Amino acid sequence: MNQLLQYNNWTIEQHSWAPECEAEIQQQLTFSNGYICQTAHFEEYYSGAQRLCTFIDGIEHPILNISSISIRLHDERLDLATWQVHDFYRCLHKNQPALERHFTVTSPKGATLQVKTKRSLLPIKEAMLIEYEITSLNYAGPISFLAMLGPSEDKVDWYPLMNHIGQDYCWLWLQMHELRLQLCCAMSWKVLYNNVPLVQRPIKIEKQHTIGHSLITTIKPGDTCLLQKRVVIMDSRTHDKDQLINNATECLINL
Repeated sequence: MNQLLQYNNWTIEQHSWAPECEAEIQQQLTFSNGYICQTAHFEEYYSGAQRLCTFIDGIEHPILNISSISIRLHDERLDLATWQVHDFYRCLHKNQPALERHFTVTSPKGATLQVKTKRSLLPIKEAMLIEYEITSLNYAGPISFLAMLGPSEDKVDWYPLMNHIGQDYCWLWLQMHELRLQLCCAMSWKVLYNNVPLVQRPIKIEKQHTIGHSLITTIKPGDTCLLQKRVVIMDSRTHDKDQLINNATECLINL
């Protein structure tokens, strides 16, 4: 696997697509800002093997999937395990810390997209920014974006206390099962079409332990959609339990 990765002073780069090694590479490219720690898993849906894990400092097991995004073209869901992948590039920036990917994909029905993603852990240790950009090369038709908060790949070690889904933001307040610890995770998002924010009302999503939003628009060859997703996660070790929601949402607003 080390032959697939190029180690530099401040970066680790991957220049080829290797799905047979994906779970191991994701573990190898784990990155952290001292509070949030994530494997290099994909934001978009992936039916292959991967390590879909987000940790916070001092907690041994994964907590939430805070980076989840799902992309669908008409009746095809973007999935690197079943779509053809070309020109794959991934880079871990150790000094930021941030993870970026560039690749081109072709669906089973022939739709070709150029994708650029960047996931950054921000100077505010409890905050993260995801930028997910799609340019259509030959596809014209509907495209949907689903931004979510929900369980990681492992068992759910928490139960929800309360949640709220607003117009362009949501939050999830939860209690860990085996720890006397509460968490609040807040998310905001927007989609830009050729650098212009889309204004249509999203669909609110709430299913079991998962909450989020879905937005549908149309795209044509040469056009670009950019999804920006901001996430804040706070816990009751450093914030009063009765202030978790207010502190997380206020931090989110100020990002």
